[in-house]
Amino acid sequence: MKANKNLEGSQSFLSIDADSLSKRGVTLTLQRLLMSKKKRDIPVRLISMLLLAAIFAAVYLGIAWNRYQRMAESEAKQVAESVGSLLHADHIAALSDDANSPEATLVQESLTHLVEITDSIHYAYILEENGSDIAIVADSDVEIGGLRPTRHSCEAIVDINRQPFSTGESVVSEAISTPCGNWIRALVPLSAAKSDDVVAVLGLSYLASEWNAQLWSKMVLDILIVIFVIMLLLLILHLQQQNRKYRIAERSRLESERSKTVFFSQLPGMGYRCKNNSNWTMEFVSEGCYDLTGYKAENLLDDRDLSYRDIIAPDYRQLISDKWQRVLLHKDEYRDEYEIVTKDGTSKWVMEVGQGVYDCNGEIEALEGIVLDISGRKKKELQITKLKERDFLTNLYNRPYLKKEAIRLDQPEFLPLTVVVCDIDGLSVINDAYGYIEGDYLIRSTAQLIKNCLEDTDVLAHYGGGSFSILMPNTSFEEAVQFESELRSAIDSYNRVQTKALYAISVTIGHSTKYSSTQKMYEVRKKAKEQLTRRKMLNQNSSHSAVVSSIMAALYAKSQETEEHGQRLGQLCLMIGKELGLPQRDLEDLQLLSKLHDIGKIGIDDSILNKPGKLNEEEWIEMKQHPEIGYSIAMTTPQLADIAEYILTHHERWDGKGYPRGLEGEEIPLVSRILSIADAFDAMVSERVYQKAKTVEEALIEIEENAGTQFDPQIAMSFVNLMRRKEKSA
Repeated sequence: MKANKNLEGSQSFLSIDADSLSKRGVTLTLQRLLMSKKKRDIPVRLISMLLLAAIFAAVYLGIAWNRYQRMAESEAKQVAESVGSLLHADHIAALSDDANSPEATLVQESLTHLVEITDSIHYAYILEENGSDIAIVADSDVEIGGLRPTRHSCEAIVDINRQPFSTGESVVSEAISTPCGNWIRALVPLSAAKSDDVVAVLGLSYLASEWNAQLWSKMVLDILIVIFVIMLLLLILHLQQQNRKYRIAERSRLESERSKTVFFSQLPGMGYRCKNNSNWTMEFVSEGCYDLTGYKAENLLDDRDLSYRDIIAPDYRQLISDKWQRVLLHKDEYRDEYEIVTKDGTSKWVMEVGQGVYDCNGEIEALEGIVLDISGRKKKELQITKLKERDFLTNLYNRPYLKKEAIRLDQPEFLPLTVVVCDIDGLSVINDAYGYIEGDYLIRSTAQLIKNCLEDTDVLAHYGGGSFSILMPNTSFEEAVQFESELRSAIDSYNRVQTKALYAISVTIGHSTKYSSTQKMYEVRKKAKEQLTRRKMLNQNSSHSAVVSSIMAALYAKSQETEEHGQRLGQLCLMIGKELGLPQRDLEDLQLLSKLHDIGKIGIDDSILNKPGKLNEEEWIEMKQHPEIGYSIAMTTPQLADIAEYILTHHERWDGKGYPRGLEGEEIPLVSRILSIADAFDAMVSERVYQKAKTVEEALIEIEENAGTQFDPQIAMSFVNLMRRKEKSA
């Protein structure tokens, strides 16, 4: 029995052992299944991440492509609109009349010049609509590398060409297939000078392959970013696997560095990891460093031969440092463009994209990123900027740019701010007589002379035709006068060496200075233009002066008035005005009034004007109408309106017994009071049919006697004293 019990116990023990072994086997099997499942999960996770990355890449790159496409279309429109704004409306109108006219030739040359200076534009042309037909009336006539659209292929796309005429809006076409290739066209309407009617359309043709190549070149960075993000995701997964396998942070970091080295070695540009210090001391630099900077990677590591800061152009170093600190403060991504100086001394534009690397406590461990060469893109941007800001003819700034600069300079730190306007005299005559080519030569020569007299801080713009405008920050009125003197001296020197009178330059200048922040810029410019207009009236070379000359010629022909009398009177008035310290505007009005105060005598009968004896009562009544006649003539002539009031009142007396209004004292304008004294003096010392000339002293005594009755007593005595000092010194 005992033996049986022992046997049963032995069987029971064996049974328990079997159960235990069976449970252990199940456990091991479950562990193996779980491990197998984890191994199977790894490819699934990898595929999921790659799928998400692919979706992200497709969406991101699609958005980027559409953005760059819109930007390219916008830039093409801006370039076309900028070019269109520079074409003269009257030149465009002349194209359909005579293809060989100077205006048509000028438009043709402008289009040709545009194609020559821009790499991306292959063909430029002008379209005009005649009923239902659309035709090219002028083009760039340039063939580059055998790529040039023919007129037939351009005119064939009727629907696209017609759109700007019907809508009045600019349009950029999709790629259009023609016998000479696939082309993208920017079409902008050109309006008439005095209306919004579309008279023509300017077209610019871009080779579709180059257009798309430019878009792909801009996409490079976005593609790199996508690749970078995907690689980072893969790198993160890889690090997680390594961490799970080895649980050693140091080995994980070394693997990361190794992976980054491989990754950055395959990318254009320079990948880096550096310290967050003033020199950006490099801890890792990819092999692209040599192609980008001319230095080998080991030259920069640990600042062995030089630091990365040394490569950055000096003007950008502090700006980059400040921006990095702002980015790190908010834990944002760093993105910036700046210039570097390579080993051979050349400058390159680069784009840097980077971010901070933080430890578990949020402290900055290092900076990581990539630096890419973007010099090609910058060159294109500068070309476009130049087209938008520069004038084709003179290469000076244009009107829109000057308006932006006026806003920038309208600040207290730039006061006093002087506005100068210049206008070439007689340019329209040269254009009409000799053609626009000669006129353009004169404009370019004048532009260079003005530019040579300016400081680097001054802003010079060509306003169109023969007009120029200058903004001179921190320049007083006196300094502007000195600039005017230097410019006239430079023009005189230029004219002396010219063998042909055609190339002699004459310029009228007006300027005004802003001293207070309360003054409006448009008021300052208005004063400068008003001075320009007054000076043009006195300038013999100006077309404005023709108005004065024709009036005075008619007056000299029918009366005893002489040109010499007007010149003497102008000198006397100028002398009195300077003695009284009058502003420049009043001095210029005095000179103009000296010539034109008696223009009303044109309306007086010749027999009265030339009568040798005294006038009877009826004749005197008619004679006294000449100030009012002169006033009416001046008011109907825009260039003379400013002095009309002075013409009307130049025969008023201090005691109120003058004509035609009977004004007295200071009711009479100051300019008129000065003229009446100078006119009376010159009349007394000049020989006339009805009287003998008096001596200077006799005339001065008579003015003294009439001071306070006929003449302003203060001005009269100032004039008498001035003339006696002058007589003594003579």
